[in-house]
Order: sequence, then C-alpha cells, then structure tokens
Amino acid sequence: MRVYLGDPKPKFEPHATIKDNNANITRITLGSHTGTHVDAQWHFLQEGDTIDRESLCKFIGEAAIINASGKKSITAEDFSGYDIRTNDIVLIYTGTSDRLTDFTYLEVSAAEWMVEHKVKCVGVDTASVEKYGIKDAPVHKLLLAKNIGIIENLTNFEQFAGSRMFFVCLPLPLKGLDGSPARAILCDIVK
Repeated sequence: MRVYLGDPKPKFEPHATIKDNNANITRITLGSHTGTHVDAQWHFLQEGDTIDRESLCKFIGEAAIINASGKKSITAEDFSGYDIRTNDIVLIYTGTSDRLTDFTYLEVSAAEWMVEHKVKCVGVDTASVEKYGIKDAPVHKLLLAKNIGIIENLTNFEQFAGSRMFFVCLPLPLKGLDGSPARAILCDIVK
C-alpha cells in the first residue's frame, strides 16, 4: 500500500488463528492516509468536519476522468476539452503514482476552477493533490473549505481516461479522524 513519505507504513499481524482460537483475526496498524484514502476537512481545517461527519454524497456520482499524464502540474487550462459538469467528481490520472516526491500536483488555479465549476470531489492517483513538501497546503485548504472532497492514491483507472463513469469511494466512518482509507470503484453509466 502506498503511503506519503514519512507517514506510518501499514503492518498486518496475526492476532488469532484457526489452530489456536478457532478463527483467523489480523491486527491492522496503518495511518489514516494510507493507500487510497479520503481527506476530511479536519485534515487541514481546525473547524472542519472529521471523516465520520463528511457527507458520503460527495464521494458517489458521475465522474469525468482526466488524462494529465506527462504534466508536471495541473492548471485550470488542463480541464478544457473534457465533459465536466456541475456536481461532478473529477478523477485525474497523472501516471506519476509511483513517485514518492516528484509527482504531478494541482496548481491553485486548478482548485479555483473546480470551485467555480461546482465540482463536488477530486481524486488523484498520487499521494497528494499538493506539490510535495509545500507547507501551507493552499490547494487542500481551498478545496476543503468549499466542501469539495479529496481522494488521493487512486489506482487502476488509466484505461478510462477521457471517459465518464459512475464512481463510488466510501471512507470508513472513523469517529473524530482527519481521513480514512477507502475502497473506490468505477462502473459504466447506464443510460
């Protein structure tokens, strides 16, 4: 599972076994932003909602899938030519998910574009929507303050770039936390 550089690495340890306890149970230790995960407002906004208070509606719906491979950063101009509608989820394939530091990120202009076009959520295949190492997190703060969901570390959607699909990504409702691992799926849109 991918983790942001410096975040805790996941550990899986046997807690009980069928041989000794009549059932297999595994102890899981991981950070709240491990693998594919959802950022709650509280991740960067002191008065923001924690993950158990985030509306699941923003993580379910029609998605426009953008191909941003080959780009160092994503700007507002990169959304032109795509069928992005009000209340959409925008998923961005960058092709840089294997990089720990030099991955593609969103410029503030891209976040402003999403606010102006009333996008409800953005998902990326990288460890963050933010440029690696940036301290003040302007993209996170802008999106989260405007109640736009953020999903990071998405995988396996390159082949759908340029299309529209139905998307579901549900975080665990972990009380009081800043984020949660999630399971994300894409489905064909039934007409």
